[in-house]
Amino acid sequence: MTDSMTKKWVASVLKQHRHLQSVVAELEEFLADPRPDTGQRGSHTWAVALSRRLLSLHDELFQHFRFEEETRVMEEILLDHPEAAGKLKDVLGAHPEMLRELRQIVSAVLAYSEGVNPEDPQIRRRISTLLEAFHSHEQEENHLFQRLEYRDTGASE
Repeated sequence: MTDSMTKKWVASVLKQHRHLQSVVAELEEFLADPRPDTGQRGSHTWAVALSRRLLSLHDELFQHFRFEEETRVMEEILLDHPEAAGKLKDVLGAHPEMLRELRQIVSAVLAYSEGVNPEDPQIRRRISTLLEAFHSHEQEENHLFQRLEYRDTGASE
């Protein structure tokens, strides 16, 4: 694989990160409004709207993570930068856990949309914690890819 293909891949990943950040920002904006209590007017539509947003985020994250994991570019990056192997393994290893937590949150929100109090009354906190982990994860990836790109081009940090 050529350096230009690797750079295009990194540019594509960074572009996807920007898109995901906008999806997350919309979700955070939605969550800023108070949640109606179960059985109150608007509680069902709020929960359904939240479910849709979370499912959309799940689908987008799933596709993005697969793009990162299933292309040969990661192998090329590791060949060019073996010193980054541990960090790349850590970053990629976070993907399944983030998706698993998101699925558990979606399940709780779907129960709420049916008018049932979810077993976890801390849904908003769990979502916020997940979104903070996402921000941290994406920032870590961005810094890693940009640092490796700077090394390849000889630019200084």
